[in-house]
Amino acid sequence: MAVNGSPANNGENSSYKWWVLAIVMIGSFMGVLDNSIVNVALPHFMVAFGANTEEVEWIVTAYMLAFAILMPLAVWLRNLVGLKVAFLIELAFFVVGSFLCSLSWSLDSLIVFRLIQAIGAGDIMPTGMTMISEVFPREERGLALGIWGAGITAAPAIGPTLGGYLLDHVSWHALFYINIPIGVIAFFWGLSILKPAQGDMSVLKSFDFIGFITFGLFLGALLIALTKGEEKGWTSGYILNLFATSYFSFFLFIIAETVVKKPIIDLAIFKNYNFVLLNVLGIMRSIALFGTVFLMPLYFQNLLGYSATMTGILMIPQAIMVTMGMPLAGKLVDRVGPKMPLIFGILLTAYSLFYFSSLSLLSDIRFIMIGLMMRGFGISFIMAPVTSAAINSLKPEEINLGSGMLNVIMQTGGTFGIAALGSVLDTRTDFHMASYAGHFVPTSPVTQSLFQRISNFALSKGASFYSAGIAGKGSFSAYLHQWATVNAFDDAFFLTGIMVLLGVLPALFLRNIVYKRKKSPDENIEIMEM
Repeated sequence: MAVNGSPANNGENSSYKWWVLAIVMIGSFMGVLDNSIVNVALPHFMVAFGANTEEVEWIVTAYMLAFAILMPLAVWLRNLVGLKVAFLIELAFFVVGSFLCSLSWSLDSLIVFRLIQAIGAGDIMPTGMTMISEVFPREERGLALGIWGAGITAAPAIGPTLGGYLLDHVSWHALFYINIPIGVIAFFWGLSILKPAQGDMSVLKSFDFIGFITFGLFLGALLIALTKGEEKGWTSGYILNLFATSYFSFFLFIIAETVVKKPIIDLAIFKNYNFVLLNVLGIMRSIALFGTVFLMPLYFQNLLGYSATMTGILMIPQAIMVTMGMPLAGKLVDRVGPKMPLIFGILLTAYSLFYFSSLSLLSDIRFIMIGLMMRGFGISFIMAPVTSAAINSLKPEEINLGSGMLNVIMQTGGTFGIAALGSVLDTRTDFHMASYAGHFVPTSPVTQSLFQRISNFALSKGASFYSAGIAGKGSFSAYLHQWATVNAFDDAFFLTGIMVLLGVLPALFLRNIVYKRKKSPDENIEIMEM
């Protein structure tokens, strides 16, 4: 199933592995960029299709579900037809799905076409990781995966800016048009450059339907519950039923995978000590990345009053730091192992989140930029070690499954982070609002004086006495709520910093393995534990 045989053969054409990396980066970048672009367009879809917030959110939710649930099917497909054909099929699904999305005539049609798009986009990343691992030897994977990660991590920062521009100056259809020419170029480039990979047609007869269905129910119900929990209420019958479905499906999935001869997910992979620890760290990394990506635009737009375009511009320095940091971190992992770069990344990311816990309505752009740049550099030193060390910890025959599992686990961790932080925002806003309200007495001279000032201002603008009185009390209440929300955001950043900081514990217990190529004719790999 190798892309071009074993990594040891790369000397015959040392440039080939870099061509593979470039093709994989284009495909992965498009998938991540498209998702971040669509997020900023949800209000436009509400207007275009006459939908409410709950309905339009399914554009994102459906994409996320297909992204995660179809992972086992993608692993099976790669085993069946080989990496090259699987990658090209996934690219084709993404391009065709993008074209159909641009033609959508209703919300339902857009959701269906987004599912088609996600079949390709969701599987491109783990397939790409496997392809990179096939052509790069272990002692070079840190650098290669670092370069790859720099591209895909920069996409969420570019997405809002590009999406805002297209929405303002073209139309929402253009969000999907841009994928088509790039996807077509990547498809034919891959078709001509990628070397054939042998598949195993025998897996066609042994597809694990029970494992696939139970895994899909487990993960689908869990992700919907995490996504809709705040909206529906965590103790509502709808959410509790979803959690129950997820629990029992997971139980049946474990039983099925221990009984069938050829399970769709070989659970033996979780006997790998380093792989399990790195997946735990991957969850913490996703909470730091996705959770704060969720918080930042809300803070900048709803509290500081920045436009969507300006918010995107603010994120560019962070993207630059990620782009610089990922290859550097990857190269460092190749030389000294994952442990020290990882601990550095965790500490810097946690510090940046504690730094953001002091944000206020008076924070200037310089303060924000410094925090975002620290965060970007820190996350790059988490992502590169986690990705490369997780892949390096696996046997060659496990990489196909391991890359998919790593992506799904990090996606689930990101969904949990967004759900948890959304809940924290609401509960802490209520807490601070109640606390502030308790310190203000409506009949006190200070409060009455403040009401009078606001009322006089409203009167000077032509308001009636009744309206001016209402404006005074309403503005005062809005002012309190604004500061309560600010403090809630600060609490959420601080809590996220604590969660990331806890990642130091599993990082300390990692086996710090460094791969060195021996200077001998057979070029065997020397494994050193430091």
